[in-house]
Formats: sequence, structure tokens, C-alpha cells
Amino acid sequence: MALQAKTTGGALMEYFTAPRANYTIVGEAIRYVIPAEVQCSVGCGGQACKYDSPTYWRDDQQAIKGLYSSWVTDHLLATSRPSTEIIEKYHVIDQFRRNGIKTLINLQLPGEHAHCGNPLEPESGFSYRPEVFMENKIYFYNFGWSDYGVANLTTVLDMVKVLAFALQEGKTAIHCHAGLGRTGVLLACFLAYATRMTANQAILYVRAKRPGSIQTRGQLRCVRQFVQFLAPLRSVFSCAEPRSNPVTLTQYLNRQRHVLHGNERKELRHLPKIVRLICRLLMDIADNREVIEEDILEAPDIYDIEMTLSMIEKLGPGLFANRPRLPGTPTLPRHFNEPAIFYHRKSLSYSESDLRRLGSELNLLTQPLQSLSQSNVDMSVVQCQGWGSNTSDTLTGSLWHLKNVEKQKDGSILLKKGKSSPKIQRSESMGNNNPVKKGCMLSRWKAEQREELVMNGLKSGGTESEVPFITLQSELSLDARRVLVAQALAVDLFQDGEEEHKCKVFAWQAELNQGGAWERLCMERDPFILTGLMWAWLEQLKEPVVSIQDAKTLNPDNTDAQTVLNTLDQAPKETLSCILDCLAHMLMIPEEVEHAFLNRIIKAFTWMDSNSDEGRSVYETMTRVLRCVLEDMRRKASSTEAAPWSPFSSHCLPFM
Repeated sequence: MALQAKTTGGALMEYFTAPRANYTIVGEAIRYVIPAEVQCSVGCGGQACKYDSPTYWRDDQQAIKGLYSSWVTDHLLATSRPSTEIIEKYHVIDQFRRNGIKTLINLQLPGEHAHCGNPLEPESGFSYRPEVFMENKIYFYNFGWSDYGVANLTTVLDMVKVLAFALQEGKTAIHCHAGLGRTGVLLACFLAYATRMTANQAILYVRAKRPGSIQTRGQLRCVRQFVQFLAPLRSVFSCAEPRSNPVTLTQYLNRQRHVLHGNERKELRHLPKIVRLICRLLMDIADNREVIEEDILEAPDIYDIEMTLSMIEKLGPGLFANRPRLPGTPTLPRHFNEPAIFYHRKSLSYSESDLRRLGSELNLLTQPLQSLSQSNVDMSVVQCQGWGSNTSDTLTGSLWHLKNVEKQKDGSILLKKGKSSPKIQRSESMGNNNPVKKGCMLSRWKAEQREELVMNGLKSGGTESEVPFITLQSELSLDARRVLVAQALAVDLFQDGEEEHKCKVFAWQAELNQGGAWERLCMERDPFILTGLMWAWLEQLKEPVVSIQDAKTLNPDNTDAQTVLNTLDQAPKETLSCILDCLAHMLMIPEEVEHAFLNRIIKAFTWMDSNSDEGRSVYETMTRVLRCVLEDMRRKASSTEAAPWSPFSSHCLPFM
């Protein structure tokens, strides 16, 4: 009873403190029925329309002189509609250039508010000619959206993705008539899409920056429904919080297509993003390539958002009682929810701050594992040859035991402090190489980590620090690292792994469901965590990726690696091929490890027990088929081994 009362009280508090419409029900109804000419003369002022008159507004209400405009974030400008006269008189184009505005988004319909302010341009039906902006290299988009109205949710999602795309080029200005209703809805939806904000948080944030925004009940409802619409599309693990109904591979790919954009949407039409990303990370670990990092354009300004939300919550502490945000700063989803061009591929070599950060995430700083020596790896490879191939449980258990070797004969490897971290190179379209602004969350986090490292170093007075396990692969030979990754692919983490690693996988599942952890996953360097996450994803679907009927259609006597998987649907085929290609790039590995990997991939894709009568037949058939494909991929990988690696090359599919 007490719990019910508390829940009811929280719901009532949220109801009373939630953002409300700016108009009464009667006022809204009148606006929908009265003629446009009357609306202009009564609501806006007709020819003396306040939204077309700079003299009506104070200077602090004109972020762009001549326009009633406000910076909602450092990169998003909400503004009233410009007119040809104002553009010329106040040099709006020059102001856009000085402020770095590269895109203008118009949410009006042609001919709208024809009786307000200056006359419309007959060629365009708007108060200005869009060509004026385009001739000055400012991109122009028009999404027709009726005044005081709302758009359907898929259309709003398309607009949000275009806005995300536009921010790649620079700052973006958005306008409708006054820059309040439709403009506010789009901005709130984008913030909810790009951060961890709830609908009410996004609405209040936009209103705090642009008073009077999001005017009608329908517009408020549109933002709230959009956030609800996004929730299942963002779900990666149905078994993790927030929980959702499990889906099939086909259903998941359909949802994935809703939130992807551009080339990434085409490339991942039949392939889950989590599988491709993990396979790429595993190959980077094996080849000891620099850490892949995806950095987002600094928009919106996360620091500013966080501070504004903090102030809003102080004013109404009960507002978000039932919808707590995750701890830490809101983060932008840098992979799953954004178009590929929204990111810039960068490399970051391991600095000591990175090692400390990665180690702390695995709780290894207080009890660091010792280095796995090359001699131990070589010895373990020899031991592999003595393992029995008919008992997969024993085999994977042995593989996991190898991962947990803690000491080497010659002692632990130490990393000397004082090594400088290489500068991060920014793409030209990201802007200049000036010092990072306070609002850039990722860069600010790195700076804080380096400061913390310096302080810790001063306190300890030491000159050496032990390297956690996740960096051990960089100390191994190329062949040893490849064997390590192959072993990770062969292990059943939830059957043979340690509790701390299972907890780590569970934590990643919950993080990925929030839509803001993809960029952090790129920093995960423990191959056993990555493979455990990938296998767990395949095994939490509603049904196996490869059914018994699908497995029976495979022909083990077909030795053509190019066609042997053609009996499968495209999605299972591409998913299998991506993982097989990952192992193929490990090249020569112990036979027992390969056998354990084949058992593991068959188990993940079919959910069948290898000891059952039907299971033995399926395992035998699929083992022959997959080994045929694997050997063909390995030959191709070997032939390109000497070729230089490019950051834009791909092993299974182009990487974002």
C-alpha cells in the first residue's frame, strides 16, 4: 500500500510539474479554424508582424541581428523566418558565416503567413529566396509542416536524421514562422534522439533556451510520442534494462534500418551493427592497431545541456522522479543512432591515462593482472595440441584457463610514465585544431583523466605503473595476439568464464540499450568481453538465427565456398560470414582452437546441444560447411597479409 501511494504521489507530482501548452483548449481550437489573414492580423500583427520586425525585440533576443533568434545549443539556432529585406539590411548571410552556420532548415509551407510582414517572394512562396543562401554555400532544406500542427513520427525521425547529417557540416539554423512551435518540436525531438533526455527534459530545456517554444498540446504530445517511438528502436538487448520483447534477427534489422542513415543504412541492411563492430574491434586487437575511436561533432553542447538540466531540476525536483537519468553526463550516440558521415574516424595511441581508464573499468587498477609472457603463450599453443577435440566443455574450459594466466617467469611488464600522448588529428570539416572547448564531453573527459593521472603520480611519487591485462596483447607477438583472439572467439564466457567478466558483459548490455555506449565499446580491449557480448546478443534473440530446417538445407558435399551458404537467407548468411571472416584473419591457429570456435558459432546460431541426436547431425553438417568457407576466407586473408592497412579498408563490410 505504501509503495502504491508513493508511486501515485510521484505520478501526481509529474502530472502537476510537466510542461503545459501555451494556449487554452479554446485558444487552440480558434487558431485551427480562423482564416489565415485574421490569424496574421490578430496573432502576429499583420503587416507590422512582430516576428518580422527587429525593432520589437531586445538585442539579447537577437542572436543573429535582425532576427528573433536564440542559440538553443552552441550549434543549433532557433530563429523566426528571415525576409529578403532583413537579409539585405542586416547582412544575415555574413552573420551566418561569422557564426559558422552552414545549414538552414525551413519548416514552413509555401504561401504560409502571406499577410505577415514583408510580402512573400513569388518564386519560392517564402519570405526569401532559398537560392540566396545556397549561392553563398549555405545548405537549405525545406520540410513542409503546417502551422500549429505536428508531423507523423517517421517523418519527424527523418527530419532529425537530416538535422544530425547537417550538423556534420557546421552549425544549423532552424525556422518556421516565429521559430517557436514547429522549430521547438524538432529541436526537442533531436535532443531526445541525440542524448539521454526524456521528453519532458527536452521540452523544458528548449523552453529554457527559447521561451515560448512548443506551443500546443499536439506539439507536446508529438515530442512525448516520438520518445516512446524511439525506445524499442534503440533496444539492442531485450534481456537488459530497459527490457523489451525479444525480436527475431529480421525484426531487429528492420528496427535498425529505422535509426540508421545514408551509407551505413545500406551497408548494414542484412548485418547487425553489434556483430560487425565487435568483429572489427577483434581484428584491430589481433593486429595491435591503434584504438579505434569515433568522435562526434560538438553538437549539441553537452556541458551546456547538463548545466541547464541541473538548473531545471533544482526548480522542479519532483519532475524527473520517475524517470531518472543514468549517472554521468548525457552522451551522444556515436554509432547506432547517427548517420555514418556524422562521425570522423580518429586514432588514439595508448597514453597512460587511457590505460588507467581502461584498467579501472575492469577493476584491475587495485589488483592488476600480470603480463602474459610470450613463452607462456608459446607453451600454451603446444599444450593445445594435446587437448581432446570431442569434448567441447573441456576444450573451452582450457581456453579460458589460458586467458587467466597471471604471472610470467621474468616478472611483470611495467610501463614507464612520462610518455607523451600523440595529438588527435581532426578532419578539415570538423573545424580547426584550436584547443578543445569546455562543451566537448569526450575531449573534456580525456583532459580530466590526464589531470587525474598527474595528480596521482605526484601523490604516489612513483615512476612506474603496472599494465592491466587488457593491454597485454600489445606486448605479445602478432601470432600470439591472433591466437588470443581466436581463443576468445572459441570460449563460452557464460559457461566457463569468471563472474566479474559476466558482470562486465551484463553492464555493457544495459549501457548499449541506453544508446550512448557505442563509442565507449570501441575502447574495450578485452577480446573475451567483446566475444561474450557478441555471442550473448545472438543467443538472446527470439529464435535461432539458423533454424534446424535451415541447417538441413546446407550441403556438406558442396566444396564451393562461394555458394555453400546460399541456401540461407541473406541476413544469417552475412552475419555468419562476418564472424567467420574475423577468425579467418587470425590466419594459422591451433586446430583445437578452430574446432572449439566452430562448436561455439554453431551453438550461438542454432541453440542446439551437440550431444543430442539431432544436434550431432547438425553440428557435423555445419562444421564441414563452415570449415570450407573459413579455409577459403583464410586463403584470401593470407594473400593480402602483406598489403598495407588503410583506415577505410574493411574485412567484412566497410566500417561506418
